[in-house]
Amino acid sequence: MHWYTYFKLQPTNNSDKHIIPFSILNSPFTKRILIMKEIIIECIASTVACVAFGIQFNIRPFNLGVAALGALISQVISIAMERGGASTMLTCFIASAAVAAYSEIAARRFKAPANMYLIIGIIPLVPGGAIYRTMISLISGNGTQALERGLQAFGAAGAIAMGIFAISAIGRLVIENRK
Repeated sequence: MHWYTYFKLQPTNNSDKHIIPFSILNSPFTKRILIMKEIIIECIASTVACVAFGIQFNIRPFNLGVAALGALISQVISIAMERGGASTMLTCFIASAAVAAYSEIAARRFKAPANMYLIIGIIPLVPGGAIYRTMISLISGNGTQALERGLQAFGAAGAIAMGIFAISAIGRLVIENRK
């Protein structure tokens, strides 16, 4: 239950009928705003974490901004598809394909290696939490749960790899056909 459900504006007596008998904070519009706020905070936090990785990799400030935009793109696509009900593997595939396309375009535009943009861009997609839960299940002795979670984590990692591979292959074919 969210914090906003505790704030209700109910009429106290019959003379207060002009007060709305339901909570303003519990209206569908306000719920959408709060959900958007959660999404925006998640995207900002993810982008800041990716910028921190970029700083650790000694990426120049301009290229760091371009790489951070790729991370933001992958996070927005991932959140939108997950909230839309898409599977984790499909979400990872499409988001990584979008980041790979963005990385290839940015690499050509700014004359920098595509990997620099790509690595920073896929950090939000990496299934680190799923791998952690797999290891916890293994340590606690839940073999079937560990197998299930491990397959899900490796499926997501495989989908990320396939999205990158597909765009890289298409990009190389396009470049070879131009020559």
